[in-house]
Amino acid sequence: MDFKLWSESNPKVKKKLKPDLGLRRWNNLSIGEKEKIWQYLKQYFFKWNPSVAYYVSVGARFQFYGTTSEKQLKLKLIESSIKELNDKYKVNCYAPTYLENPELEEAACVDFYTIFIKQDENVVLELLSIYSKQALIADPSYFDAFANQLNSVFRDFGLNICLARQGFIPRQEEKITKEIYEPVLKILAHPQWSRVNEILIDAFNEYRKNTPQSYSNCITNAIAALEAFLQIITYGKTGQGKISHLITEAQKKNLIPNDYFTQKIFDNIEAIIARERQETGIAHPKKEYANEKNARLVLNLIIVFIQHCLQ
Repeated sequence: MDFKLWSESNPKVKKKLKPDLGLRRWNNLSIGEKEKIWQYLKQYFFKWNPSVAYYVSVGARFQFYGTTSEKQLKLKLIESSIKELNDKYKVNCYAPTYLENPELEEAACVDFYTIFIKQDENVVLELLSIYSKQALIADPSYFDAFANQLNSVFRDFGLNICLARQGFIPRQEEKITKEIYEPVLKILAHPQWSRVNEILIDAFNEYRKNTPQSYSNCITNAIAALEAFLQIITYGKTGQGKISHLITEAQKKNLIPNDYFTQKIFDNIEAIIARERQETGIAHPKKEYANEKNARLVLNLIIVFIQHCLQ
């Protein structure tokens, strides 16, 4: 059947129906947009009925979707996420309702929704990170379904991050994310690469803090992850060795490609990384702090580099 939708035969219409919002941060969204995002994600959280009297029951005011076990999982994830957020950040106490009434299931739901809609992006993303990590531990298939839905929604709203098993990572063009980032991160999740994975997670966490200092930290961690990767691939464990020496050793052992074209790519990547490390990383006195563009460039280069080596 070759039936075409109106939008498929008219690119201008498609652009109006689904505008390109570019890349935006969570704080750039309006309250209305955040509430829409919640509605698209509510099957993984809950449906809130604010008209129901306060503290009637969690079932009356908050509706969880799915089977009994699925509902129990979602409520457990909401409660444990809110509890961990309060335990980690006691002074700021981002979930005051739960702090005062931890015995009431509804208290965690109130705080979870309030944080999602009203708090600064760093608090929101920290809460979603905790929720995602606990979901991954409790039920990986649930996490994967949640991540797919969240990424689809975030992409349509132009948000500059997406969710992977390593945490939130910078959003790229969809083709780059699907064909480069996701396959590489899936491989690095293997215990063999645990140290590389840990350092990359630190790099991604620094990236999403959105400050000049954190972008510089991101670059330093990303380069350290590359060094750890090359050390493991060359010597079987992390230890000593700078990038240039490690590349040479790995090529001598035929552990990474060694043709002329590949060598030129490695040389260029190494030069760019060395420059960024010198000028904006924290390993040496900075000429200036990094920005989002610098940090994304280094992350992309390193992920592509690793992918090429793994092939």
